[in-house]
Amino acid sequence: MNIRIFAISAILFSGLFSWGIAQDPFYLEDLNPNSETYGQIVSPVDFLGDICIVFFGHES
Repeated sequence: MNIRIFAISAILFSGLFSWGIAQDPFYLEDLNPNSETYGQIVSPVDFLGDICIVFFGHES
C-alpha cells in the first residue's frame, strides 16, 4: 500500500514540476528564405501536431 501511494505521489509531483518549468510560447521572425512563412512572425504554437525542431544559432 505504501509503495502505491509513493508511486502515485511521485507521478503527480513530476507532472506538476514539469508543468512549472515548461517553456512559454515565443514568437520570432522566420529568417529562412526557403520557408513558406519567410519574413513572418511564427511560434511553435503555429506548428502544433507537426514535428518541429527549434534551433537557436549564433554567428559572429
